[in-house]
Amino acid sequence: MYIFVFMWTPALKNLSKEGTDIPFGLIFSTFMVSCMAGSSLFSILVARIKVEAMAVGVFAASALAMTLVALGSSDVMLYVGMLIFEMCVGMYFPIMGTMKGSIVPEDKRAAIYNLYRIPLNCIVLFSLLTDLTYTVSFALNAGMLFAGTLLQVILMTRRLNMKNVSDLKDISQKYQSATTVDNAEETAALVSTKGESTV
Repeated sequence: MYIFVFMWTPALKNLSKEGTDIPFGLIFSTFMVSCMAGSSLFSILVARIKVEAMAVGVFAASALAMTLVALGSSDVMLYVGMLIFEMCVGMYFPIMGTMKGSIVPEDKRAAIYNLYRIPLNCIVLFSLLTDLTYTVSFALNAGMLFAGTLLQVILMTRRLNMKNVSDLKDISQKYQSATTVDNAEETAALVSTKGESTV
């Protein structure tokens, strides 16, 4: 997202005709509307789709959108890719907030978040200090987003496996407690019938 913020203006300038004024304010406002639409879409889909699966879809869509931005030959194609990417950004933040709340331990949250900011800042600085063209920057962005999609698939698979294991443990514990209660009731019933027969 940070690389996109720095590179979208030169990308649109390069593809526009000379002498034409680009309405940057209007374009930026449409980006913000797309971002808000993504957040609203998350609130609609969260009741139907698991957050981990939604994250896979968002990463894949943003990777394809960034590929479209990197390889787009027309300004319309470039702009559509940017709008799709901004919608994915709007969905990303609530998705990550939800997943972080269930994965990252609360007492170590600040330290872990600060550690992850180091590579983030290094990637952004690398893009800015090496004077990469917007095409190369967006292509690198697309590559990192495809890698993020793959990693999210791995995370989703592991979390689902952990959930299945914990569900099996819960079922076995309930079964054991139920059989223990049944055995206790049977024993009590046998004792009471023996006591009555003895009397």
